[in-house]
Amino acid sequence: MSRAPRGHLTYKDRSVLLKYHRLLSGAHAHPPNSIAALHRVVSDGAEVIEFDISLTGDKEFVLLHDATLERETTGLGSLRSITRKRFKALRLRGSEEPPATLAEVVAVLADVHRPLKVQVDLKEQEPMSGTGAAALLKALAPIRRNEHLRIVVGCLADWNLRTLRRLDPTLEVGIDFAFYLDAPVDELVRLPLRVNAYGYLDDHPLGYRRLLPPAAYLRDRLESLLDLVEGASEFYLRKEFVLQALRDGINPVQVVHERKPGALVDVWTLYPDQPDIGDVLSTVLDAGADQITSSSPARLIDVLEQQRSNRSAPAR
Repeated sequence: MSRAPRGHLTYKDRSVLLKYHRLLSGAHAHPPNSIAALHRVVSDGAEVIEFDISLTGDKEFVLLHDATLERETTGLGSLRSITRKRFKALRLRGSEEPPATLAEVVAVLADVHRPLKVQVDLKEQEPMSGTGAAALLKALAPIRRNEHLRIVVGCLADWNLRTLRRLDPTLEVGIDFAFYLDAPVDELVRLPLRVNAYGYLDDHPLGYRRLLPPAAYLRDRLESLLDLVEGASEFYLRKEFVLQALRDGINPVQVVHERKPGALVDVWTLYPDQPDIGDVLSTVLDAGADQITSSSPARLIDVLEQQRSNRSAPAR
């Protein structure tokens, strides 16, 4: 295993960024979305970090991936049912560390003095008010002023990204359009509600019947979804969606690059323990991914290095 996490991997003379999902690296044991994890990945050399933010009942932004407390903390019930004070009295699962607030994370990042991209993954799906959006922008202001940092707000709720951009058109945002088009990868009841005639999660009428070749259907859907948020500079694609689209004859990463020159495409989430990880990693890299999301980015580098070693080993 790599001795320390690194910020990118090199593939066919191309540098591909590694995003540290929920501040995890695969080389430390700190809880996800924790201050301890933040300190560790910054000191270990991450080039792109990501953490999740949600609102408490008293409208304070805190670090939590889920809408409920059970999986990540010692609390029970909805995050919206408790105050910031009660949230801070909890502990992160498997540790004695209290969960983090956005203000605490901003205080740490304000003192970073090397290049670092920070993706703030906004989990709020309810429409944000102008007041709420302004509060988030104010909270992020100290790290947006740090010349060493690049701040990007990502979200599934495109309506909240538009609200933020109306208030501040200079804010960098990234969109994940999985509410509109995705691969059917789990049994959760979520948007989109049904698997269409092409085998995708997509409620759009174009998918009610197979009237187009799959690649033509996908291109039309992708091109329309890329315009959901004006000025979006990053697009996040689930790896299962990328793999399914490639099998159907179209490269969604390439479509983004063609339609949105200069935009970054992130493919999420790659886990080194999955049996076919070497093939999956090579496939998404060959597709042109600019950034890979992983909870174990250090181990992804090892996967790639092992592949290279296997290819260069003499046949017996």
